[in-house]
This record gives sequence, C-alpha cells and structure tokens, in this order.
Amino acid sequence: MILYSLATLEPKTAVNIEMVIIMKLGIALSGGVDSAVAAARLIRQGNDVIGYHMIVIPGSSLDNPAVQEAKGVAEHLGIELVIVDLREEFESILEYFVCSYMSGETPNPCVVCNDSIKFGLLLEKMSSFGVEKIATGHYARLAAHDNELFIARALDNSKDQSYFLSRIRKSKLGRILFPLGDTTKEEVRQEASRLSLPVHSKKDSQEICFIPHGDYRSFLKSRGVKDEPGPIEDEMGNLLGRHTGLFGYTIGQRKGIGISSEGRYYVKRLDTDKNRLVLSQRERLVSYSLTGRDLNWFIDPAEAFDCECKIRSSMRSVSARVFLIGDDRVRVDFPEGVWAVTPGQLAVFYVDDLVAGSAFIEGNSVLESEDDT
Repeated sequence: MILYSLATLEPKTAVNIEMVIIMKLGIALSGGVDSAVAAARLIRQGNDVIGYHMIVIPGSSLDNPAVQEAKGVAEHLGIELVIVDLREEFESILEYFVCSYMSGETPNPCVVCNDSIKFGLLLEKMSSFGVEKIATGHYARLAAHDNELFIARALDNSKDQSYFLSRIRKSKLGRILFPLGDTTKEEVRQEASRLSLPVHSKKDSQEICFIPHGDYRSFLKSRGVKDEPGPIEDEMGNLLGRHTGLFGYTIGQRKGIGISSEGRYYVKRLDTDKNRLVLSQRERLVSYSLTGRDLNWFIDPAEAFDCECKIRSSMRSVSARVFLIGDDRVRVDFPEGVWAVTPGQLAVFYVDDLVAGSAFIEGNSVLESEDDT
C-alpha cells in the first residue's frame, strides 16, 4: 500500500508499457461492492489496474474501516492500492455545504464533489502517474452521439446515477469509464459473490459520507452554525408554532416540523431574512417554472429547447422546456408542474437518455403573487 498527501506526491518515472498491457487504469475503490466489481471487470479485460481510495472526512483515521475494506478488495484482486489524503482539499465541499444551509438552500455535496474532487483532483493526480483513465462504480453510461461523448442513464433505472454526474465537465468524459452502466444491481451482487469479493454482502450506504447516521444538524453545529429559533407561519402570516433553527428543515418536509394542526402542512419556504419557516398545503408546493444558475452543458443549447428534467435524484424525469437567460442562467417551464422545487438542489436536463446539461436551482414561480406578505 502507498500513502501520500496530494500536496507532496511526485509522479513516478515514466516507462514504456504499451507492449505488455491494454491500458493503465485507475479505479476509485470506495470499499463498496460496486467499485470492487468494476475493478474486477477491468482486470478481466487485461488492463493494468491500480486502486485509489480517497480519505476526505475531517478527523478520520488513515486506517479507518473503509480503508481496510478497500485494502481487502485490492489484495483479493491482486492490485496495488494507493491511499489519497484529500481531507484538506475536501474543506471546500464542507464550506459549500454549510454556506448553502446558512443561506436557506439545500445543498447537494455529492454532485459538487464528483466534479471538483473525484473527477477533479483525483483524476489529475492519476493522470500525473501515467494513468490513462479513471473508472468508478457509478451506475451510468457513456454514449457517443454525433462523434461526441455524453453521460447517459444507466440500464438499471432504479440505480441510475447520471443525475449526480451531471456537473462533470464535458472535456473530462474521454478520460472516464463506467464499467457498471449496462448492469443491474442484482447482477453486480451475484458477480461479487461468484468472485468471493470480501465486500459482496456489504449494504449500500444512503448517507452523505461526512454526515454519520444522517445527523446533519449536529454536523452544522460543529461547524459553528447556531440555532436561531423563530416563528412557523402559514402563507397568510398566521402563527402555527416555533422552529428550532431554519437549517433543520427542507422544502417539502412534513414530518418532524413540530406543530399540531388539523390539516397536513409542508415546508414551502425558508425565509432567512425574517428567520421564519413558511408552511402550506401540499398542492401549494406545485411549481410550473423555476430558474437555475451555474450551467454545465454537454450540448450547444438553442435559446429554447424541449427535454425531460429531474429536480431530485429520486424522481422520474418530467417534460420541460428550457429557456436561456443570459450566459449563465435558465428558466425551466413544466407544463404539468413539479412538486417541491428546492433552491440549492440540481435540475438535470435529459434528451432521450443523454444528459444535456444541469443547473443549480435558485427559485421557482409557485404562486409567488399570493405568497405571504
């Protein structure tokens, strides 16, 4: 095993390896079953594969359980494992996460990390060592259209992760591989079992990597975000209760709000200016338009185009029409409406199965003229 800090590592001396291997590849080994099977497939194809495991969580040990699992997979497959310490560089993701909550938005750290860390810093470092491409265990595909590469939805729609990959810059796609894109999760599990991989029965993680047990409130407090209790009101300004701090809520939330009422109320707005939580009935959270910023395109967009759009990773894509607003903003219209548009989350645009682009949501037009005063 090799251990290094990103800031101090020097590239290995280049050697001529074209005659003995198909390709020199780096696989991001998380310690889970997906990346383990992806690595096994690349090895089976005859490639020279090196495993890379990132440590990003502040305060985590250089020999934590995830490292041990990645080490076990690498030893089982007979490949080298390089441990990459990115805890210092990962601070930018943590700062983004905290600032988003403080501004009343709901962040999506995984999509930001994929672009800047995993397919950013890690990819750059692999390249400096002569690695030709980075592979991961993501469920997504790369598809060619008009002689250009696109991220495309995975065959297993229930596991498709193209949403989380939509911030990767188009220029990087030629250096990326997704070996599991045409495979179902069940097939991956079966393959892992046949190969006797030590993580073949490991459960999938549903948590943000740096938020143990999903307790993001405690994490935010540890980063200096203070609880500031305030009023819970309906859209007419009627007092319904008191909240314990706006960062503890998100758009569309119903459970855990802490009020007693006859009707079902959902969080509609986090009013950071007045430190109040605004609730409404479910039907009042339907939007027919939103605006987005910080665009990332895989196509050369027209001033307006039709597509399918997802505003959450777990939803099915719906019909939409996208309009360009200047150089770095869009308006997205939904003929049939969408529910619980959440500022800070990502809107991803699909043309057929191809990712056309994405934008961070900044606002919506959910009956704004009748909103609270």
